[in-house]
Amino acid sequence: MGYLLALSCALILYGTLFPFSFQPGLHEESVFALLRASANDHVSRGDVLANVILFFPFGFFAMQSVFPRVPRFLRLFFVVVAGAAFSFSIESVQSCLPGRVTSIYDIATNTAGTLLGAAFGWKDWHGKISWFKSGKRQFAIFPAFLLCAWICSQLFPFVPTLDFQNVKNALKPLIFGNFLPLNALKSFMITMVVCKLVQTLTSPGRVRTVLTFLPLGVIMAMPFILGGAISQAKILGTLLGLAAWWFVLGRIRRNTAILALLLTAQTVIHGLSPFVFNSEPGHFSFIPFYGFLNGSMLINLLSFFEKIFLYGALLWLIVKTGLHLRLSIIFCVVLLTGIEVMQLFQTGHVSEITDPMLAVILGVFMYFLDLRKKQLVTMIVD
Repeated sequence: MGYLLALSCALILYGTLFPFSFQPGLHEESVFALLRASANDHVSRGDVLANVILFFPFGFFAMQSVFPRVPRFLRLFFVVVAGAAFSFSIESVQSCLPGRVTSIYDIATNTAGTLLGAAFGWKDWHGKISWFKSGKRQFAIFPAFLLCAWICSQLFPFVPTLDFQNVKNALKPLIFGNFLPLNALKSFMITMVVCKLVQTLTSPGRVRTVLTFLPLGVIMAMPFILGGAISQAKILGTLLGLAAWWFVLGRIRRNTAILALLLTAQTVIHGLSPFVFNSEPGHFSFIPFYGFLNGSMLINLLSFFEKIFLYGALLWLIVKTGLHLRLSIIFCVVLLTGIEVMQLFQTGHVSEITDPMLAVILGVFMYFLDLRKKQLVTMIVD
């Protein structure tokens, strides 16, 4: 939890202070004057949601790792105050960044995100999750993490609505939208991977049978989520994926290697489509997460969650086949780097270091969440 707290702090600093082009004395007013003036600014719902989500992990991991012997009420108070001070420090530094706005609402929403995360971290989740048993098997945290990332990529921002216009807009692509075969292929592959994750996390029985239909349940919920949309390709790919799992792949005992190969092919297809190449190479960015720092925050978050799921699932499947984690990470990094190099010759793709770096980060997560724990148990048994 301490490592994850440090990682969350690093990501917050990187995302809020990029591109680090500081210009001291940019504003004549003091930071407090800028904060007072920002009280009359309009704040969008997307900015509020992004700020809360940004500091949620900080509050959660700080509550789990800082001063574990201090009474929880005092720990909660300290974490929230630390989150507010952290946010104020960031806003103060942002006053020296061109194009950034120092806002009192950012401090308020960041503090709210810290409080929400700390409230979720009230209990000792590390102890509960690490030793939770599923039947006679030890619970695997990383597959549950991947399943959560997939749900986020489908239903984020989780804002429910019963507005008829939203439902109608979500269903329009079923009638008027174009059928995209590559999107259907992606839904087909993702559905089978989700079924494999469900199989790993549950024991044989009714619960596993019901959870297998989770992809269909997510599709049914989309019209009632703000901004959700259902496409022809998503429905067809999901139905074919469920059928392939139930009648073919799910009946094969060693289906992990098959899924790993199929997901590798899907990663290449998704990364290089529409397979139109230029003769002259473009620009390769060595700035991590450069593509996520521009454009719509909501679209970037959806893409980020989807990449966590796809690359994490590929890494997890390869490790499940018996390959060592270090070699699995090397394979994923080489694969994703090769795709990024090929994207240099494609229009419409941003070629950067982010995806290979994300594979390394996910490998570290897998080690600390599951593999390190298993190694410690083996050492104790021996």
